[in-house]
Amino acid sequence: MNPFYNLPPEQRELQRRVDRNNADETLWRKLAPRRRLRRKLFRVLGKRTLHELDLREHAAARPPEDAVGQWQSPPT
Repeated sequence: MNPFYNLPPEQRELQRRVDRNNADETLWRKLAPRRRLRRKLFRVLGKRTLHELDLREHAAARPPEDAVGQWQSPPT
C-alpha cells in the first residue's frame, strides 16, 4: 500500500524519509524519562557510555522497517 499516492513520484521518497524521521523523534522523546532515570541511577558511567546506551535503547524500540516492495540487490 502506498499512502503517498496523491504526491508526485519524485516527492514520495522524501515524504517517507520525513515520516520516518518524525516517528524516530517522537520515539526519542517518549524514551526521555528512561534516559533521565538511567542518568540518576548510573552516575558512575561516562557520558559516552550513557549516550551509547540511549542509542541502543532507541534502536531496539524502533519498529522494523517494512521491506515489502523495496528493491534489494541480488546476492553475490
